[in-house]
Amino acid sequence: MKFMVISKMKDIFYTLPPSVGRQLMEATAAYMAEGKKKGEFLEFYFMAGWNRSMVISEAKSAEEIVKNISGLPIGGFMDFEVYPLADPFESMKTFIESMKAAEKMFPGLPK
Repeated sequence: MKFMVISKMKDIFYTLPPSVGRQLMEATAAYMAEGKKKGEFLEFYFMAGWNRSMVISEAKSAEEIVKNISGLPIGGFMDFEVYPLADPFESMKTFIESMKAAEKMFPGLPK
């Protein structure tokens, strides 16, 4: 299952000594590169002008995505929003089937 993870750096990060911030960033970059090799992290983006980053991640469950995020060395200095992503064509197919079922409940209405 795919998840979109949006992260924002907490203000406290900017109070760290630059050498500590750099080391956290380097360790996080290595963790993310390893996750990309394993297929856990698929795409990475910085959201220009928003002080946020976004990752498309692959995980078997919500628990697994929490585990992957928790492993980020810089994670304690970030806020995260996690959104499960659904295939749009499968979602539309399900919605269409629901609408067909609703049409059967109200057979006298115009189509």
